[in-house]
Amino acid sequence: MTNDKITTTRETLINDTDTLKRDAAQIVDDVKKHAYAHVDAAKDTVNNAFNQTRDYVKERPLHVAAIALFIGFLIGTFRRK
Repeated sequence: MTNDKITTTRETLINDTDTLKRDAAQIVDDVKKHAYAHVDAAKDTVNNAFNQTRDYVKERPLHVAAIALFIGFLIGTFRRK
């Protein structure tokens, strides 16, 4: 009787362990998919910002040059002190 109980308990533990392994693998896959979705969203945001900036520079090169000169002037002024 004790051997039957031990055998049954052992088989139950093995089955539970297999179930836990499958569940853990599914959780890892879900987390990966979720992370990739966030990375893709961040890439899209950065690409959109880059494209808007590039278009602005193409449309208004003199504004960008004036802003760059002004920022350079400010940096030079503050570094002198």
